[in-house]
Amino acid sequence: MLERGLAVTSWLGSWTRGVMATPVRLRRLRLRAPTLTWWSATFVTVLVTGVALRVWIYRSVLGRPNSDESVVGLMVLHAMRGDFTTFFWGSAYGGPQEVLLSVPVFAVAGSNYLALRVVPIALTAVTALLVWRVGRRTIGEPAAAVAGGLIWIWPPFNLFQLTQMQSFYATDIFYCALLLLLALRILERPDRLRVGLFGLVLGLAFWQTSQIVPIAVPVIAWTIWKRPRALRHLGIAALLAVLGALPWIVWNAEHGWASLSVHTSLAAYGHSLRLLASPILPMTLGLRAPFGSEPVIPSVPVMTLVYAALLVLGVYGGIRARHRTASLLYLVAACFPFLYAIDRRTSFINDWPQYTVVVTPVIALLLAQVANRGARAIAVLALGAAISIVSVPRMETWFNIPQPVPYAPRNFSPLIAKLDSLGLDRVYADYWIAYRLTFATQERIVAVENQFNSVSFRRGQAVLPSDPNVRYRSYEREVAAAPHGFVFFRRTAGSISIVPQLARHGYTRYPVGPFVVFALRPAEG
Repeated sequence: MLERGLAVTSWLGSWTRGVMATPVRLRRLRLRAPTLTWWSATFVTVLVTGVALRVWIYRSVLGRPNSDESVVGLMVLHAMRGDFTTFFWGSAYGGPQEVLLSVPVFAVAGSNYLALRVVPIALTAVTALLVWRVGRRTIGEPAAAVAGGLIWIWPPFNLFQLTQMQSFYATDIFYCALLLLLALRILERPDRLRVGLFGLVLGLAFWQTSQIVPIAVPVIAWTIWKRPRALRHLGIAALLAVLGALPWIVWNAEHGWASLSVHTSLAAYGHSLRLLASPILPMTLGLRAPFGSEPVIPSVPVMTLVYAALLVLGVYGGIRARHRTASLLYLVAACFPFLYAIDRRTSFINDWPQYTVVVTPVIALLLAQVANRGARAIAVLALGAAISIVSVPRMETWFNIPQPVPYAPRNFSPLIAKLDSLGLDRVYADYWIAYRLTFATQERIVAVENQFNSVSFRRGQAVLPSDPNVRYRSYEREVAAAPHGFVFFRRTAGSISIVPQLARHGYTRYPVGPFVVFALRPAEG
C-alpha cells in the first residue's frame, strides 16, 4: 500500500516543481533569500497537508466506498476486457474518460479502491498546476501559486468528492482549468493550432461532463469578445469540437437525445438559484460544513457580514478587472449561477454541493488575488487549510448519524462467506449493496438492484419484474436467469414489501452482520 501511495504522490511532482520554481520569479520582485526559503517551506507544507487530509478522509468513514464508486470500478474491469460504454452505466451523462485512465492503474496495481482513486487524486494535482498557469496570466505571482495551492487543500467538499472515484467530478475541475488556460493562450496568439485545440478540448469536456457548460459558455463569449480574430478559425474549431463530442452525439442520436432531458421549469429554476445562495455556495466555499450545513463561524451576523463582504468585493473586483485578463474569471463567476440552474437536478439537492465542484478553480483564483505579498499568501493558504481541517470532522460526524438508508461497511468478507456457504452467486440486493458486492468479488458473485415492488413465484423461485432504472442490464438478466437469493440491510428489510412473501414461499432468513440474506432452504449447504 505504501508503494501505491508513493505512486499517487509522484503525480504531484509536476505541480510541486512548478511551484517550487516560483522563487525564481519572486526574485524579480526583489524578495530576499529568507523570504524565498519561507516560500518554499510554505508550499512543501501545502503539499504535505493535502496528502495528510486525503489520508485522513480515506481512512475515515468519509472514505468508505459506495455503490456509485463500485460501478466505476466495474466499468474499469469491463474496459480492460474491451467492453466500453459512452456514459456512466444506466445514465445519459458522465463520460468514461476517468475509467479509461484507470485501466493502466488497475493493470499495474490490481482492482481495489486505492487503485481506483489514483486518477481523481492525480487529476486534482494536475488541475492545481493548470490553475497556477491560469493565475500567472490573470492575477500574477505569487497569487497564482496560492490559487494552485488552494485547489490542493481546499474546499473541504472537493477533498471528499475527489478522494473517491466518482467518474467525472475530477475531470470537472480539470476541464474547467484547461479551458480557461486555452482561452488565455488564444488571447496571446489566436492561430489555427490554439483555436483548434480549444475546440477539441471543448468537445471532449462536453462528452465527459455536461457540468462544464456553465463554464464553457462564458469562456467562449469572453474569447470572442477579446480576440474576434479567433473566429477566422471557427470552422476547424467546430470540426474538432464535434470530433471530441462524437461519442455523445452518436449515442444521443440513437437514444432520442436523452442527455438533453435535464432542462428545468421556471419554478425549479428559481428554487435552484435560492439553494445556490444558501446553503450550496457557503458549503462550496467551506463556510458551512457540507452535508450538515453547520456554519464554520457560529455567529449568524458574522457569517452574514462575510457573505456580504465577499459579494461587494466580487462586484468591486469585477469592475476594476474589466479591461484586464482577470475579467475572464469574473465573467465566468457572474454567469455561472444562471447557467448552472438550468439543470433541474440542482433544484432538489441542498446538502451536497456536487454541482458547484466544476467552478471551484475559478473561485480559488478569485480568492487568491489578495495574496499578492508573502505574508498574505501564507495567510490565505493557512485559512484554506484551517477551513478544511475544521470541516472534515464535522463531515465525519454527519456520516456517523444513522440515515434512512444504511451505509454498507468496508468489509464484505462475512457476507461473501455466507453466500458461498449457501451456494449463491446471483442475488438481488439493495442498490447500495449490489455493486459493492459485485466489485468485491470481481463479478464472481453478481448482484443487481431492483425496486422490489412486487414478486411472483415460478417453481418455487422468486421472479421479479425488470427495474427500469437498473444500472447494468446484463447483470439483471444474469440474476433473473439463475437460481438467486436476496440481500438487504437488516435495519430496512422489514420495510420491503416482498419480504413477507419470500418467507411464505420457503425463503429462509440468514442474518450476517448489518445484512440479511434470504435463500431457498434447499440451497443451504
